[in-house]
Amino acid sequence: MGLILPVVFLGLMASLSPATIVVFVLVLGTTRARVNAIGFLFGWGFSVTVVFAASYALAASGNTQQGSGRASVSVFELLLGVALLVVGVRVWRRGPTGPTGSSAWGTERLLGRMDGLTPTGAAVVGVLKQPWAITIAASLVVVHNHVTGLLVAIAFLLFTIASTATVGLMFVYYARYPGEAQARLSALRDRVVAAGPAMGAVAGMIVGTFLIIDGVVGLR
Repeated sequence: MGLILPVVFLGLMASLSPATIVVFVLVLGTTRARVNAIGFLFGWGFSVTVVFAASYALAASGNTQQGSGRASVSVFELLLGVALLVVGVRVWRRGPTGPTGSSAWGTERLLGRMDGLTPTGAAVVGVLKQPWAITIAASLVVVHNHVTGLLVAIAFLLFTIASTATVGLMFVYYARYPGEAQARLSALRDRVVAAGPAMGAVAGMIVGTFLIIDGVVGLR
């Protein structure tokens, strides 16, 4: 339970990334929406796997059970947490940069670039829009809990499911009710565009604070 809750929590934070939600709605608005959405999800899953595995392997490469190796993992958590907290605070203080926030997110420019999107291009977008910092944070939490083998695989699976929850549900909804979903998802996109900076700032501060606390506990 001590590992499951933090991993699922971080996964849910990743799934609520405003930029990911906006871009995925735009992908569902392309000509080949279903194929492109599958490409996006493939790229997303590939990115999660590579980033999680690489950061876990790097953090676990030393002796993380005791001594300096264990302290290093906690220090990594602290540094990442401070970085996320600082970025979140700066975004929060800056606030929306335009009257509605649309210009800040470049929605119109993104719409133009989505014309003629291919499944390969959608997969690349999925790789780029996966929140790497939170995925790295999840892998550090797993290392910090000193689990190996099957438990690592379970933690990774739980994080992947949680982090894909929002876009996955959006895709299922679109696949079942394409006409209705198009209008509702467009309205969702507009709301997320308007509230995106605040949502991203709050998520960054929450995850950053969590990592700082976990890192301090590890050092103690």
